[in-house]
Amino acid sequence: MGFHAALRFLHSVDWVHRVIGGGNALRSSEMSKLADPEYAKHMESNTTDEVRTGTLDFMACEVQAQAYLFALLAGNPVGDDDECPFRFNPLHDMESLWWIATWTLYYHVDQKGGRPSSQQITEFYELFPGRPGRRTNAILARLDYKVLPASFQSAGRLVEYMRREIKRAYTASEEELPPVYSNPLKRLQSTFTNHLTSIVADSTDIRIFSLNTKRQQEYPMSDTRDTKQPEV
Repeated sequence: MGFHAALRFLHSVDWVHRVIGGGNALRSSEMSKLADPEYAKHMESNTTDEVRTGTLDFMACEVQAQAYLFALLAGNPVGDDDECPFRFNPLHDMESLWWIATWTLYYHVDQKGGRPSSQQITEFYELFPGRPGRRTNAILARLDYKVLPASFQSAGRLVEYMRREIKRAYTASEEELPPVYSNPLKRLQSTFTNHLTSIVADSTDIRIFSLNTKRQQEYPMSDTRDTKQPEV
């Protein structure tokens, strides 16, 4: 929640963070911090540098493609890139936040749940880091949260609702190019606030473990390297 509050403040003063990811969403005791402010940029900046920034696992699909991908869904034919060059906007930060939530669910098991299902592992490999088309399809199509541990599925359902709102926000903002994102962003931020609050409230009794952490607890002499990818 604290990460989203920090991001919401940044957006309220017309700045974008641009590198939202698991490595800069920090938590110390009860305090949450958003690191790497040196990559932040004011939306009115004349800087034309729009190179891909951030970690691929959490990068917004349009940032990865360097193109507006939802204009056609909005009925807006995409013209020459020179007519409307791609620019990072706050919706891309919000999508990165969604990827963190999705990664958290698919990369972890709960204390009681044992090992993940083969379907959870398959889905993880499809999404992270994922091919460009597969990642875009993850925003366009329903997230299969039923493959997650039973205790995660309430949070998974809310993350799926967040995905729907991301898609809606992109589509609404790209009815015109360059995107008009102000109102879609407000609605999306409200959705994130409500659903993230619910996820935190519903998860107070759940302890999550990465697969490697759980394996180290069960077999203390096992390899301590964390390769990020879940294994059977």
